[in-house]
Amino acid sequence: MQTDQNTNVGQKGRFYLTKHIWVPQEPIENFNLKMSDMILRRMPKLPLGGDDALKAFPVLGELRKSHDKIKADLKYLLSHQDEIPALHEVHPRDLFVAGRAWRTFLMKIWGHEVKENTAAVPDTFAAISRIPGVHTALFSILQGGAEIEPHRGSAAGVIRFHYPLIVPKEPEKCWIEIGGHHFFWQEGVPLVFDDTREHWVKNQTEETRVILIIDFNANMPFPVNLYTTLRYNLIRHSSEVKAVQERASVGVPPRNPPTVVSDGLISGARHTTTVPASARANERS
Repeated sequence: MQTDQNTNVGQKGRFYLTKHIWVPQEPIENFNLKMSDMILRRMPKLPLGGDDALKAFPVLGELRKSHDKIKADLKYLLSHQDEIPALHEVHPRDLFVAGRAWRTFLMKIWGHEVKENTAAVPDTFAAISRIPGVHTALFSILQGGAEIEPHRGSAAGVIRFHYPLIVPKEPEKCWIEIGGHHFFWQEGVPLVFDDTREHWVKNQTEETRVILIIDFNANMPFPVNLYTTLRYNLIRHSSEVKAVQERASVGVPPRNPPTVVSDGLISGARHTTTVPASARANERS
């Protein structure tokens, strides 16, 4: 895995449960991957694409129902693309892709809403909120020519959903390989898989690919659910995730900014004033 020599980007180190209590990240992840091999045997048959994915997980149809609204949110978001960080700028010890070729806009991280971001994409977050058990939700923006090297996620007992929104004109040249299964993204055609299976992503075009990624609870049987629930709650309440949540908040203004209604001093006429983003930021500080 490529790393940034100056900032230790992509390197494994200490995972802070609290400000002063930490565990070594790599051995814990290796143990979790061993557990995930056992968990995989209890998972639904994955990966699944298209209608098969929706038949297995019909609740994900909420996104398809809201497709046009989500695309409108995304169009607005991409008009502020310079504000969207690379993954390693938000989570320095996660996967590294050189430069800002892989940008991520987090709306939810380990169960925590990133409120400054969800205000920019309200219809998208409304659709996500209708799906039970969502852990993490984000827009993944991969530039042309970028590659995410083969890797395994460590979130055992969690199912990952890809909902493609912008794909290259030659979609077969922008693909993902999951445990030996080869897929390419097509707009509105979902893909469901287990993130702990090794997967590899490559965009062999000059165009940008954008997908909505959602991680949600796999509802594992007893006693496996004891392990997955304990792990989820330890990570959810850790200092590490709180730091990621703070770094994920970016300066994209709300898509539908609130208005202030006031009466004229003399005429009593009512008028509305849009509250600028800078003023709202000052109020929070």
